[in-house]
Amino acid sequence: MRVLLLAALLATTAATAANAWAGTPTLDDFLKDARFEQLILSPSGEYFVVKVPQADRTVMAILRRDDLKLVAHFNPGANRFVDDYYWVSDRRVYATILEREGKAEQPDEMLGVRWLDVDGKNGASWGANVLSFLDEPGMVLVRGCDPSRSRLRSGDRFECASGVYKRHLDDELGKKRKEVVGSPEPDSEFLADSKGRVSFSWSWDKDSKQHLYRRQGEQWLLVNDESVSGVSVTPYGTSADGRYGYLWSERKQGPDVIERIDLDNGERIVVASDPDSNPQGLVWSLDRREPVGAVYGGMQPKTQFFDEAHPHARLLRAMEQEFPNELAHITSASRDGSLAVVMVEGAKEPSRYYLLHTGTGKLELLVKSRPWLNAADMAPTRPVEFKARDGLSIRGWLTRPEGSAPVPLVLMPHGGPFDVEDEWYYDSEVQMLATRGYAVLRVNFRGSGGRGRDFMEAGYRQWGAAMQDDLTDATRWAIANAGVDARRICIWGGSYGGYAALMGAVREPDLYRCVVGFAGPYDLSLMYSKGDIRRSRYGRGFLRTTLGKDEAELERISPASHAGEIKAGILLVHGMLDERVPPAHAKAMKRALDKAGKYYETYFPAQEAHGFYGDASRRKYYDTVLAFLDKHLR
Repeated sequence: MRVLLLAALLATTAATAANAWAGTPTLDDFLKDARFEQLILSPSGEYFVVKVPQADRTVMAILRRDDLKLVAHFNPGANRFVDDYYWVSDRRVYATILEREGKAEQPDEMLGVRWLDVDGKNGASWGANVLSFLDEPGMVLVRGCDPSRSRLRSGDRFECASGVYKRHLDDELGKKRKEVVGSPEPDSEFLADSKGRVSFSWSWDKDSKQHLYRRQGEQWLLVNDESVSGVSVTPYGTSADGRYGYLWSERKQGPDVIERIDLDNGERIVVASDPDSNPQGLVWSLDRREPVGAVYGGMQPKTQFFDEAHPHARLLRAMEQEFPNELAHITSASRDGSLAVVMVEGAKEPSRYYLLHTGTGKLELLVKSRPWLNAADMAPTRPVEFKARDGLSIRGWLTRPEGSAPVPLVLMPHGGPFDVEDEWYYDSEVQMLATRGYAVLRVNFRGSGGRGRDFMEAGYRQWGAAMQDDLTDATRWAIANAGVDARRICIWGGSYGGYAALMGAVREPDLYRCVVGFAGPYDLSLMYSKGDIRRSRYGRGFLRTTLGKDEAELERISPASHAGEIKAGILLVHGMLDERVPPAHAKAMKRALDKAGKYYETYFPAQEAHGFYGDASRRKYYDTVLAFLDKHLR
C-alpha cells in the first residue's frame, strides 16, 4: 500500500508544485511532513534520489530525471528513517539508516548502511566513517582505529589511534583495508578529497582545545594550537589541484574569516571576510569538490568569490540575480557539469528545487518541499538592531503581521545558547504564530553565534545576567518601535530558551504576561549531576567555562530559586526521556511553584526527549502552546 501511495505522490509532483492553493495556512499545514527532502542528482545526470518523510518512517526513492517516474525505492520499515545518502556510482546510492529504539520517539540509533540500485535491488553494507568517495570506482577513504595502538584509558575511555584507510565498498569486513596515513594525535579527524589526498588532521586536548595539522609529504605540521592562539581553525576543503586548503578561522576580535593556506609552505591569506558578521556558509563548485566562495548577509545574501575568474563564478552570480532576497545552493551536479540541482531558500517559503541547464542558464522547477505553503500567505521578516543597556549592538529578526494596529508579541530566545544563532530563513514556528496575528521577535543576544568569538564569549557566565538583559532590552525596543501591545507579551523558548523564558518572568515580573518553557534547565546545579553534558570531558569543560561552578551563584541565577517572584502565566513542557536536560529540572521547577502557591500548566510527554518527533505528541504540543498563548494574549 505504501509503495502505491509513494508512486502516486511522485506521479503528481509537478502538477501539485505548480498549483498549490492560497489561503491562511492551518496548523496541520505547518505540521505536515515535507513532500520531499534532499534531492540529489546522480553523476550521470539520469536520476534523482529524494527522501520522502512519512509518519513512522522515511523512504528513499530514485526518480528518472526525464519524467520524474519512480524507478526504485527503499522502505526501511516502521520506526526506521533514511538519514543521509550519497551516489557512489551512476547507478547506486548508499544511505545511513536511523532507528527508534525502546520508548523514545526520537530516532538516534544507527542501524547501519544500505545500498539501493536504480533497478530496485538493495542490500545491507558496512558502516564506517567515510571521508571521501574516490575517483577510482568502488574505492573510498575511511577513518578508522589501529587496534594494535588503541587502548583503554582511565574511566574506560577508549583512545583511538586514528588513521585513514583505503578500502572497497564491497569489502564489508574491512579485511583488505590499507592504511594511507596515521594521525599526529589520538582521536583525530581528517579531511581528504576524491583523489585520495589527506590534507588535514585535527583533534582536541583534555581542555577541549583544538589542534590542527596539515600534511606535507610524510609529515604532519602544526597549523593551529587553540591553547596558544586562543582561536579555533577548521578546514573545510581543498582546491581541485590539491595545492591549497580552505580554513574557517576565528579571530580574537571580530567575525570569523575564510583563509586559504598553501599546503606546501603554510602561507595563509584571507580570501573572504565581513566586518560585521561571520560567513553564513561556503559556496562550492558545481561538482562540489572545492569551495569557491562564502555567503554573507541576511535578507539579501551575497557571495564573496575567492576568485571571480573561477569558471563557475559567473553562473553562480547569475543565480543570485534570478532569486533576489533568497539564497540558492547547488546541491549536486552531473559529472559533465551540464546539469545541476539548485535548492532555493528564503524567509517566507520552505525550500524548493530547480534543475539548472548550465549551458543555457535555463532553470526548471522540479518540486517544492511543502507546496501547500505559499510565500504570499506568510508574514514578512525584517532585520532589527538596537543598543543594549551597556551599549553593545544586538541584532535579531522581527516577523510581524501586516497592518498598523498594535499586536501581541512572542519573544523566542534560541537554545544553545553559545555559538547558536537565529537566522533569516523560513521558520515554521515563526510563521505559525505570525499568520495567527502575533508578532515574533528572535534575538541574537550576546553569546550567540554569527559575530565572532569575542561576541560569543561575552555571554560566558552571563546566565540570568547580561544575556537576560539583552532579551529584556529587546522587548522594550519592540514596545517602542515595532507596533506591539505592551500589555500582551509572552516568552516561548526551548532548552536554554526555556531557561531564559522562566528567568525573564523572574527578572521582569510585570513585563511578560506569560511564559512557555520547553526542556529548560531551571535548577543549574543539576547540570553537574544529571544529563549527558557532564558525562564527557568536553561537556564538563564547557560547563565550567560558560556557566561556572559556584553553588551559591548557580542557585541565585536558577529560576527554581525564585518561583515566588513570578506573576506571569506559566506552561512547562518537558520530554520525560530527555538526557540533555533531564526531567529533574522540570520537577524542581514544579516543586518550587507548588511551594510558592503558583498556578501553572504542564505537558510532559512520556516518549519524547530533547525535542518532538512523534506526530501525536508534536501535534498536542503545538495545540497546547497555541491555546495557552491565545488565553493570555488575545
